[in-house]
Amino acid sequence: MTGRVHTPMFFLAFVIAVTVKFAVHETEQLSERVVDAQVTYNTPGDRMISYNLIDKVKVGLRGKSTEIAQLTVFNVEVIVDLPQGHIGPLDINLNPSNVRTQEDFEVISLVPNRFTIQVERELQATIRIVAELLGEPAAGARHLEPIVRPATATVSGPESHVREIIELTAPVRLDGHARTFTDSVRVVSSNPLVQVVEPTFVEVEVPMEEPELSISFENLNRKGASADAISPESSSP
Repeated sequence: MTGRVHTPMFFLAFVIAVTVKFAVHETEQLSERVVDAQVTYNTPGDRMISYNLIDKVKVGLRGKSTEIAQLTVFNVEVIVDLPQGHIGPLDINLNPSNVRTQEDFEVISLVPNRFTIQVERELQATIRIVAELLGEPAAGARHLEPIVRPATATVSGPESHVREIIELTAPVRLDGHARTFTDSVRVVSSNPLVQVVEPTFVEVEVPMEEPELSISFENLNRKGASADAISPESSSP
């Protein structure tokens, strides 16, 4: 006697088997990865960070293998919101809520996740610019006092750092120059936390003294005597 297949029961068993298979497949395809994520600080008003600025954090993520494989540093960001009106040391405690990703990843680690920063007021100031002469001019030439136009620039940065800046520099190369020349060069701050706002380039004129050719009468007489000694007239019989 031939047994009969119960279609509804067979279909239900098939659906359960497929569901289990896909569930196991998805679970097995989870992967983990660590990326160096950029840290963005949302600073209110005129506040700036002046000490222990952590700009990158190693973020460990878990997710589907296909999505993890396509993950780049541009897909992950760490956001830190600073409190209003705060000045002085500030303890930062990172957690998964600080992490922004384009996919639904699980954040499994943050290194470092605790650090202390220093928050200060932002200050702008006008600082004088001095030319920094580099290299050597053409042989015998000598440079005079350079002229910078304009002579000052506006800078911006944490208050304590701006107050330490005495001058800005405008580096100029002297190599190969024998005559007065003018060059357009970038204004440089010695402190990376103090940024040059305006102008970022200045004109530097470098007056030059050309080398003088001086020949003594004694040397001329010697050269003249040597010429007479080898002239055709003096060698004729």
